[in-house]
Amino acid sequence: MPVDVPKLGSLPPSRSDRAKCWKARDAYFRCLDSHGLYLQGLAPQTHEEIIAIDPQRLTVASEKDRNLSKDDKKKLFACRETKEEFDTGCLASWVQHFSLLRVKDLQTAHMKKRMDEEDAKQSTSNDDFWEKVTAKPKTGK
Repeated sequence: MPVDVPKLGSLPPSRSDRAKCWKARDAYFRCLDSHGLYLQGLAPQTHEEIIAIDPQRLTVASEKDRNLSKDDKKKLFACRETKEEFDTGCLASWVQHFSLLRVKDLQTAHMKKRMDEEDAKQSTSNDDFWEKVTAKPKTGK
């Protein structure tokens, strides 16, 4: 469980508490990256699935979902230990904030990559077009 919301007038996390949180976050995100996950229980594959994610209303798979195969559960929940460390080492609001940022950053990176690929195709098409336009006409003799 994430750390409880701080009470009014309580002290903010100390420098060492923040460092522990960031270390746990980084370990969790490295694990997610190595398994191709956005978050635990969230592994969109297609462009449509990626752009359909609403970071403000994340819906992730549950380990109790009976529609998931054992292999799917193993893949989607491969980072269980590091997720627990992240949840216990950080304030709940930080967990939510970092998770939201991760999803947004991954969506942005996906869209940028896709636009770069489309630009490369368009550039190639433009080059072909201009080669045809500027080519000297063939003489029919």
